[in-house]
This record gives sequence, structure tokens and C-alpha cells, in this order.
Amino acid sequence: MGRASHNSLVSKLVTTQKVGGMVISASVLCLVTASVPAQAATKIQVSPILANSTLISPVNVTKEISVVLALSLRDGNGAADFVHHVSSPQDPLYRSYLTPEEFGSRYGVSHDDYTALKKWAIANGLRVAHESTAGTILTVRGTVDQFQKIFKTQLGNYRGPDGKEFYSATVRPTIPDEISAKVTGVIGLTNSIQSAPLAKVYRRFGESPVTPAERADAIGSGPGGAYSASDLRALYDIPTFGGASPQTVALFEQGGFFKSDVDKYLDKMGLPHPAVAFVGVDDYNGTVDDAAIELEAVLDIDTVIGINPQVHEVLVYEDGVDPYPVALLDSLAQIADDNKARTLSISYGIDEVLAGQSQIAAESNLLTQLAAEGIAVFASAGDDGAYGQTGLINLPGTLNVADPGSQPLVTCVGGTTLFSGPPDNTYHGEVVWNELFDIQGSILGATGGGVSAYWAIPSYQLPSYVVGIDQNGNGGSTTMRDVPDIAAVADPKTGAAIYSSLNGGWLQVGGTSLSTPIWASYFSILNAGSEYVLGSRIGPFNPLLYSAIQWGYLDPSGNLHFYLQPVVDGTNGNEAVAGIPGYTAGFGYNNCTGSGTPVGEMDAYLALTAESGGKPPSGFVFYPEKLTKTTAKVRWTPASGATGYVVTVRNYYYILNTFFRITLPVTTVTKETEIEFTGLEPNNPYECNVYAVSSGGCTLESAYWTQPK
Repeated sequence: MGRASHNSLVSKLVTTQKVGGMVISASVLCLVTASVPAQAATKIQVSPILANSTLISPVNVTKEISVVLALSLRDGNGAADFVHHVSSPQDPLYRSYLTPEEFGSRYGVSHDDYTALKKWAIANGLRVAHESTAGTILTVRGTVDQFQKIFKTQLGNYRGPDGKEFYSATVRPTIPDEISAKVTGVIGLTNSIQSAPLAKVYRRFGESPVTPAERADAIGSGPGGAYSASDLRALYDIPTFGGASPQTVALFEQGGFFKSDVDKYLDKMGLPHPAVAFVGVDDYNGTVDDAAIELEAVLDIDTVIGINPQVHEVLVYEDGVDPYPVALLDSLAQIADDNKARTLSISYGIDEVLAGQSQIAAESNLLTQLAAEGIAVFASAGDDGAYGQTGLINLPGTLNVADPGSQPLVTCVGGTTLFSGPPDNTYHGEVVWNELFDIQGSILGATGGGVSAYWAIPSYQLPSYVVGIDQNGNGGSTTMRDVPDIAAVADPKTGAAIYSSLNGGWLQVGGTSLSTPIWASYFSILNAGSEYVLGSRIGPFNPLLYSAIQWGYLDPSGNLHFYLQPVVDGTNGNEAVAGIPGYTAGFGYNNCTGSGTPVGEMDAYLALTAESGGKPPSGFVFYPEKLTKTTAKVRWTPASGATGYVVTVRNYYYILNTFFRITLPVTTVTKETEIEFTGLEPNNPYECNVYAVSSGGCTLESAYWTQPK
């Protein structure tokens, strides 16, 4: 992987204002963190759907709510520049991540300012509910009456255009003069989104589903004929070296789950039972009382373990007390401050326009801290096609993308429809997931994706347009951040089997709530391999991802292989319904499925053999020996400078001098110089690649043989 340019993680936060049908944009240069203009930042936003909503009643003045006071980093540009350096191969700081305390000391809010803000809150009768090591958020709780007096406003209960009720400030609040120089945003006085789970159910099988053999419409080997964990691992060639270095994956959730549901899933799927730990945020006690949120939680947990059965621990961060915007910010802050996970998966999201500038900026500060600590974040592209949650309320529609997926430091995951076939569940391909047949029938949804209205394009994305937007007309922008980055199966009709007692037992579930933890868990395997063979974790994924997909590599037989499987068919819009089209798929990057879906063997090569500008290991001699009908021992001489080896083996055959790969690859990592493969097929040809790896790159040697009859 070549050296990234100095501005590889540079982006802009773009604020937009609609005047007379025209969009007027004012951009402020930011280095990843969202340092918004001071004047704009001191205004408290009300919900954009307020104008189309009906006021029902005043909010009970004794009701307790949480409000986030957001602050800017003391040195936001310095923090962003550091993230650039630790993400850039050949840089002396490459993968030299910080602790939360180090990040706070270098770039965080002034200790005196943060202390003064806490004292102000307490003096005004508010209770401090959540603090941040870097000082970028301070969450306080109080009554509606207290907040109305402090911010000179009134809160009312509204019914939105979708029929859902929410509360909001009825007039624009004002930040008190004594804290206006410190506070750049206030989140929580307007709440149009109470919760935002995205899991979508297609079929309900109950407590005793029929076997796949009993269903003519079975797609996989799981209960009811849905995909099992082993199906998905096989279809995506997921490697199996997750135990090389223990990995902890964090999940953001908005409520509790039943541990017994997870245990039943793991037992049925024949999976181990790693530690699954509930982490309460803002004193949440884990009460399980929401079927949609419980399903989201078990879907995320089950998928992480199902894709990486050797995961060390799953930390489930839950805030079931606060509305979604507050819960997300407080959870991000706690995950960053705990610094226990190496990967974070977020299967939640709302349109950027619903999140608003203050929320987006506050998230960006926390995501910068996570990136500086080397924590990779994956988030959903959303389930409402190119239009988002707000785009089809009034027709003709509008195009919207989801936050936090559109954040430049997040790897955004879109969704596909996955096709496979009997008898061995072989991969037949994928198309863009799109069930937007009509407004009433859109409950099955479509993959989100499109162009950010807030973020300018990060330069790590720009090379993708050489093959993508510029040449193939796939839509999108060459000036603004494009999402998603990658994709995996999300169509509920080709969904996974999940167990939730609160939802009636076994179900077939999809949505980008499935594709996101697939990628997050898969990344944890790649990260395990990186820590094992290179001694360092990957950290933010996008710089590595985009720099390595130009657009594949030639194997020793001269065949082109993609690091990611491109999805070339489909669209995430429906012009007949919305009045405007969405985006189209195609080779190269596209705003439906990004750069493609997992190809396990190739991605392992990508993640573990990326050059960082040094000297790669020396050449070595490589040969198979001790062949039996079903086993082969592979041995090689030590490669000077190698810190480890990535080894892959798979069956192949030739037809008319064309190289074909059949059967799934076995990909593993080792520090030894020999390995034995078992379960091979007699009288079949095999290809084996050994990559000698170091921080300077890799050296490849290949061998071919035929098993004895």
C-alpha cells in the first residue's frame, strides 16, 4: 500500500440552508473533527420536522430528561492530524495509538473549562449523568421545568408526519451567556427520535421451526431454512484465525436483551459461548421491555459470534434510559473512555437532516478519539434506500443518507440480496437489496446509500472514482462524502436465522442491522491476524480499505481477483414511487454497495500484507510433502525479516487453459514454517499461497499439487 497523501483523512463539515428551493452551502475546513463555526454552534437546533408536526400538549414540567452539552476539542485540528499520521503507512506514527488519558491531555477540553461547566450545572440544580475523559460532552439530567428556565424555552409534545409522538422545544432555545463560550451544542431539548433500531423481520418460525429440508423456499441450513452462521461464513470465505489474538467487539444498543436467547442461538448453531457482557450507560439497569430493541441486540450479538466464533468478548453498551441522540453520544464516550474493544458495531442510524449539525459535530469529536485509540467503527447505511427515513414523507422525494454512517471516520455498511444454491450452498452472487416496490410495501426496505449533505469527500475515497462514478455513471459525488463503503447481505428475504423469545422464537431477520455486524465481526478476525503477524492492530479501516482496492490483483495463473466482490446490478431507488431515482450499482465504487462484499481470502491478504514502505521479507523455498489421500504437509524455509506467515489453500482446476477455483479456501496465520492441512479430496489439484509478512510488506510463494488417489 502506497503512502497516503497528507490530507488523506481531511474532510469538511458542510452546513446547508435551503432558501427559495436552492441549497446554499457554507463549508468550514476540518481535519476529521467537526469544528463548526462558533456562531452557528451556539444555536440550539429544533427538530426539522417540527414545521410539519402537530402540537398536542405541553410536556409535563416534572418529567426528567437528559441533555448533552457538547464542547469542542481544545486542539481539533491537531487531533485530526494525529489520526491522519497513525493511519498512514510509512509514517513514523503509523499505528501508534493513544490511551484515553493521553488523548484528553493532548487534545481535550481544558480541565478548568470542564470543571467550571460541571459547577455551573450543579449550581443550576442539574445532576451530572455522564462525563467524558476528553471533555467533549457533559450529560446532565433535570426536570423539564429546569431546562425551560435555563434555556428560555417551552417544551411541547408533538405528533409527527409519520404519526409518531415526540417532544421538542417549541421556540428556539438560548444558551446562557455564562456558558456560551464553552458549549458548542445542546442535544436533547428536541427529541424526534426516541429509538432507532433497524432490524427487519421477514418470516417468523416460532419455537419449533421446520427443518430446511421441509421448506421448498429454504435458502440456508438454519432454523426454518434461513441462513445459519456457518452458511454465511462459508459463502463469504471467512477465514478462521480469529483466535490468533484475542479480540473484543463492542456493540451499541438502546435497551436490554435476554442472555438466554443468545445461549439458545449459540447452542443451536453449534457455536462456543464467549463472554457477553452487559455494560450499562447512564445507570441503565438492562431492563428488557422493547421487542424491537431486544431483537436488534440479539441479532448483533449472534452475528458477531457467528462470524467470528473465536471472538474473546462481546461488550454490549446499552442506554435504555435516554432518547437515541443522547444514548449514542454517551455510549460513544464510554466506549472510548473504557478503551477495551478494538471494533465497534452500530446497527442504528437516522438521516443526517434529523441528526442535525450539533449532533453530527459532537459525534465527530468522539469518533476522532476512538480513531486515535485505534478502535475501528462500523455503522449501518440505513434501510430506506436512497431516500432515507425522511425522503418519502412528501413526494416527490428527497435523497438522504444516514448518520453516523456518513461520518468520515466510520466504515459505512450497505446491504445486498444474497443468492446461493444447493447442494453445498455455493455462492451464486449478489445484487443491491431493494424492496421499495411502493410506499405501503416498503417495510422490507432497501439499502441506504448516497451523498452526505454535511461532509466533503475524504481524499481516501477519491481514487475509487477512476473506475466508479467518473467512468461508469454510477451516481454519487466527487466533492462530498459518499456512502456506503462496503456491503454484505441485508435483504430480509435472504436473511439470517435469529432467536428472540420476546419476538416469538426463531425468525428470519435482515436489514443493514445484519450486514453491519457481519463486517464488524469479520474485521475483528482480520484485526486478530494483524496483531498476531504484525504486532499492531489495524485501527480505522477506511484508509487501508480504499488504498488497497485498485482494483484487485493477478494470481500466479494470470487471473484477476478482487479484494472485494463487486456488486454490479441493481439500484437503491424507485423513481416510480419517489419521483426521483436513487443510485445504481456497477463496477468500481457505487453508492448502493460501496466497493463490494467480503471475499475472505482476498481480504485477509489485503489486511495482513499491506506494504508500509519498509523492506519486505526475503524470498524462501516452499514445497508440499507427506501427501496422503486427505492430508498434505506444507513446509518452507524461514524468510528473513518475516514476523509471520499468511497461508491459504484451496482446490482448483483448469478448463481450456483457464484457471478456476472451486471449494472454499482455508486461510490461516502462523509463525511456524510448516502447516498440515486435513480434509482434502483425493485425486484433486490444490493451490497453496504462503505470504511471508513484515511491517515492510510481504513476499509471496505459491505451490500446486494433486492429492494421491
